[in-house]
Amino acid sequence: MITVLPVTISFLMALSTLLLGNALKAQRLLSFAGSFINLCVSISILWSVWSTGPIQLAFGNWSPPFGIVFRVDLFSAALIVVSSLIYLCGVLVSIAYCNLRVESRGYYPLFHFLMLGILGAFSTGDLFNLYVWFEILLMSSFFLATLLKSPNARYGGFKYAVLSVISSFLFLGAVALIYSATGTLNIEQLTKMPTPFSATFTVGLGLLSFAFMIKAGLFPFYFWLPASYPYTVTPMAAVFSGLLTKVGLYGLVRLLAPHLPVIDTSLTFLIQAVALISMLLGALGAISQGNMKSILSFHIISQVGYIALALALGTSLGLAACIYYLLHHMVVKTNLFFIVSYIEAREKNNQISRIGGLLQSDPLLALMFAIPALSLAGIPPLSGFWAKVFTLKALLEAKEVLGVLFSLSVSLLTMMSMLKIWLGVFFKPSPHFSQYPKPRSWKYFVVPLLILNFWTVLMGLYANEVFVVAQSIAAELHPERKNPL
Repeated sequence: MITVLPVTISFLMALSTLLLGNALKAQRLLSFAGSFINLCVSISILWSVWSTGPIQLAFGNWSPPFGIVFRVDLFSAALIVVSSLIYLCGVLVSIAYCNLRVESRGYYPLFHFLMLGILGAFSTGDLFNLYVWFEILLMSSFFLATLLKSPNARYGGFKYAVLSVISSFLFLGAVALIYSATGTLNIEQLTKMPTPFSATFTVGLGLLSFAFMIKAGLFPFYFWLPASYPYTVTPMAAVFSGLLTKVGLYGLVRLLAPHLPVIDTSLTFLIQAVALISMLLGALGAISQGNMKSILSFHIISQVGYIALALALGTSLGLAACIYYLLHHMVVKTNLFFIVSYIEAREKNNQISRIGGLLQSDPLLALMFAIPALSLAGIPPLSGFWAKVFTLKALLEAKEVLGVLFSLSVSLLTMMSMLKIWLGVFFKPSPHFSQYPKPRSWKYFVVPLLILNFWTVLMGLYANEVFVVAQSIAAELHPERKNPL
C-alpha cells in the first residue's frame, strides 16, 4: 500500500488546495505540510526497496498484464525521493517568491497536479497508465507555463502545447502497436520480450523513443524549452528544469535500456547523434544569451544530451553513468533556477547587464551559486565532475572518441557560460547607486538552497557509493543479452 502513498498525497493536496479557493495562507501551509510528509514517505519507500526489493501493487486483485499496476524498484524509488525533495523545496521557494496575483490563479493546485503526474509516472507498472500520468503532468505544466499571461509566455506555451500533442499521438500509437505485437502493456514483461523482435514491436519502440525524446527536450524537438521556461514563474521553471525533461529520460531508460544490446543499431546510432547535437547546440545557445533564465534553459538541452549519450552506448557502465548523471542534474539545475528566483526577488530583474555586485553585498548567495555552477561545469570534487568522469569512462570503454571530444568541448563551453553569469552578476560592480535589500522572505529561499547545495557536495564526496547504487539499478534494468542476429 505504501507504493501509492506519494501519488495519493499529491492528489489530496491538489484537491484540498483547490477547495480552499482564495484562502492562500491555508494553501501555503497545507502545501508545505503535504510536501514534507510526501518526502518522508518517499524515503521510507526507498529504504523498503533497498532492503527487500521491488514493491508491486495490483489493484482489484488483477494480476499483470491486466488491471492497474504500481511497481517501484530501486530506479523508481531513487527518482521519487529526489522528486519529493524538489517538491518540498519548490513549495518553500514558491511561498517566498510568488505574489498574490500568481498564487490566486491556482498556482498551488496546479503544482500538486504536476507532482501527481510526475510521481505517478515514476510509480506505474504499465505503459498505458504511464501515458495517462504523462497527460496529467503535461496539462498541468501547460497551465503553469502560461500562468503569467504575458505574450512571450503564451507563445512559449503554444510551442509547448503543439509538441506535447505530437508526442502524445506518437505515444498512443506506440502503445497500440506494442499491445498488438505482444498482448501486454506491463512494463516489466515488455522489458523481457524474447528476441528476435517482430517488426511491429520494433516500430512501436521507435515511436515510443521519439515521444520520449520530445518530452526530454532533445534535438530537433528542443525549441519549446527555451521558448517557455524563461517566461514561466521562476520557482516553477526550476521544478520544470529538474523534473519535466527527466520524466522523458526516465521513459527512454525504462523502456529502451533492456533492449539496447539487441535492438536495431540504427536506433541507437540515431539517439547518439541526437544527443551529440543537443549537447553542442544547448551549450552554444547558452553562451549567446544575456538572460540568466535563458542561459539555464539552454543548459538543460545540453545536459540532457549528456544523459542520452551515456544511455545510447547500450552498456552497463554507460547506463550506470546515465543514472548517476540524471540524479545529479535533477538537483543542480533546480538549485540554479531557485537561485535565480532569489536574485529576481532581490534585484527585480534577471538580465545580467542590469545586475552586479552580489559577491560583495551577499557573499552567502555567491557561495550558494558557485557550488551548483561549478558542479554543472564539471569541477571537482562536486557531483557534476563525477557525472562527467563516469560518462567519459563509459565512452572510452565503448571506444567512442567523437563522444569524448564532444563531452570535453561542451564542458568548456558550459564553464564559459557560467563564468558569464558569475562575472556579470556577482563580480562586476552594481549598476545601481544603492543595493537592493534582501527580500523579507529570504529565509524561505536560503533553507532549500542550502539543502540542495548540501546534496550536490555530498553526492560528489560520496560519488563512488552513489555510483554503486547506480550500478545496482543498471544491473536491474540492463540484463546481459546478445543479439542472436
